[in-house]
Amino acid sequence: MIRISRTRETTQVVTLKVEGALVADWVPVLEGACVGHLNQLKRVELDFEDVRFLDRDAVTVVRKLAASGVTILRPTPLIRHLLWTPDRR
Repeated sequence: MIRISRTRETTQVVTLKVEGALVADWVPVLEGACVGHLNQLKRVELDFEDVRFLDRDAVTVVRKLAASGVTILRPTPLIRHLLWTPDRR
């Protein structure tokens, strides 16, 4: 299960705190939240300090979000490794 809460919002930026394991059905929920704010021309920051795990789909989506300008804040070493280590399929 994942929890997404808005911790800061201005006219230009929104920070979403993400907590838990980002897997399965929760991946599109996070993506939708980010895209909704991006469509409002806001800069999006994801605080990943309390994210415990990302499954393969989550890694793909978070990488895509980061490539579109979403900032990942405070990832744990595990999350940093999952996001920025090339896949070896």
